[in-house]
Amino acid sequence: METHRRAAGLLMCVFAAMGYQTGAWAVSVPAIVAELDMTVSQLGLVLALMAAGSIVGSLTLGRLAAWLTVRPVLAAAAAVSGLGYMALPLLGTTALFAVGATGTGIGLGLFDAAANATGSRQEIRTGRRLLPRLHAAFSFAAAFGVLATYLVEGQEGFGWALSIAGGGCLAGALAAVRLPDSRQSDPSGVATAETRPEWGDLSHRRMAVPVAVLAFTVVCGGFALDSTLEGYSALFIQQLPLQGAGQGALGLIMLYLAATIGRAVSGPALRRMGDWKTLLSGEILALAGILTLIIDGSSWSIAVGMLMIGVGMSPAVPIAYSLLGRSRSRGRERAIARLTASGYVTFTMAPVLVGVVGRDSLLDAFALLPLLLAGMASTVVWFGYRQRAAP
Repeated sequence: METHRRAAGLLMCVFAAMGYQTGAWAVSVPAIVAELDMTVSQLGLVLALMAAGSIVGSLTLGRLAAWLTVRPVLAAAAAVSGLGYMALPLLGTTALFAVGATGTGIGLGLFDAAANATGSRQEIRTGRRLLPRLHAAFSFAAAFGVLATYLVEGQEGFGWALSIAGGGCLAGALAAVRLPDSRQSDPSGVATAETRPEWGDLSHRRMAVPVAVLAFTVVCGGFALDSTLEGYSALFIQQLPLQGAGQGALGLIMLYLAATIGRAVSGPALRRMGDWKTLLSGEILALAGILTLIIDGSSWSIAVGMLMIGVGMSPAVPIAYSLLGRSRSRGRERAIARLTASGYVTFTMAPVLVGVVGRDSLLDAFALLPLLLAGMASTVVWFGYRQRAAP
């Protein structure tokens, strides 16, 4: 029991490191655009290249984990991400910055996939839901990263912000090194869906396709929404009447704090409603938040809209990873790596699409987000029907 608690605490530190760099990066985007004199389309290309690097990184997890186990891969990925962030402020042109962002993205993709695979293993080992709490630590650290970056850099500059984020990733690497070696206790067969009936029987052959479709839809849609909000929401808010850098930072802080709240309370919701009803309720709330944000555009709608989006979408990705992990008795790391890579494909495509559609006004691009959420909700309803119909 003490070993499990120690592992959970160390994983909290790892996810917090990921969250801090995410928040620091998101709020630094306007300063990066201003200092390097980027256009919206150039920013979209940089974000797409960074996400493409993440795809490459995440796809290597299965092979590397089979060779080295997950723990050293997680530690190395966190270290590469940290060094990449520390190098970015030294790259003074858009072309060099794009190259550096691509390399950093490779580390971040492997970091993300390895962290979620490790969290899934720990869930199976202990028979307790852990990924929502780990992602709650991610969201809280992301909100703190936004606030700290704004306080350190103000409305201009990003060098110190990204360097501190890199230091946080290196701290995450140190935490990963101290995790228990997975070879000492293979979780396969220790705790499965069959031994946890309240999780639902996901191991039945008829549920394999519905679980995969739901997981890939939720993660791909969630990554697309994340890339749009993290990459463009600060700029979008600043384009609204009477709004500026302070309101942009406030919007991101509200988003991440709301995600922390949503993931922290998702445990009771999951116990009461189950996976698909919790997902559906959250996506409906996020849809209402997006509509509030784009229809009104006032300071209060920014705060309320980001709050609703954060609370609603926060459990979605961890639930998807948990579902896929619980439905696989073998090849868990490979499945999660493919899931993460697929998510980063949409993470790559979304910035390009937003850059093209929103070249005149980002409102044109943000108006497409309700359609994305409606499609995700429809898939969740289909999964719920298939789960109830399964023997």
